[in-house]
Amino acid sequence: MNEPFEFAGFTFPKQVAMLPRGTWKQRLEHKRNPTVGPYFTSPSPNPQGTSFYLDSDFMPELRWEWCDEVAGVRIDHTGWFTNQFQDDKIRGLVMRLPHGRGFLAGWSMGKSMASEVEYHIYDEQLDAAYAADSLAEHVAERQREFEEEQDRELRESEDEDAD
Repeated sequence: MNEPFEFAGFTFPKQVAMLPRGTWKQRLEHKRNPTVGPYFTSPSPNPQGTSFYLDSDFMPELRWEWCDEVAGVRIDHTGWFTNQFQDDKIRGLVMRLPHGRGFLAGWSMGKSMASEVEYHIYDEQLDAAYAADSLAEHVAERQREFEEEQDRELRESEDEDAD
């Protein structure tokens, strides 16, 4: 559990209240089949980014698009595979800040799936798209390495049990 601390005049950690977005039908469907609950947040002095579920009630209210769909970008794939079976992908994500203030780069596993966006602001959408693709590649590579390590440990424990 996080230690309580004070930041910007508020005591953290605290629960962030969020009202669901969308039409009455969408809100009713979300209530029947919730995907995530309220977040408990503790801002850190040097935040690197924020995590959320794409197209959920708790994601940042920014317009977004996949990095490979940005106009003028030369990314010829739709994500990076996270395992050897090539059935899960992580895809780059570009979010547009309001009033032409720039763009954010991030990654996502798909709609209603784990996503993250970094706080570095890019002036050009193409720069954010290439950064998002690079982030997605890095995260997918870390996931592949993690799964390979888990498989190796499982095989070693099975070998020890067989002896």
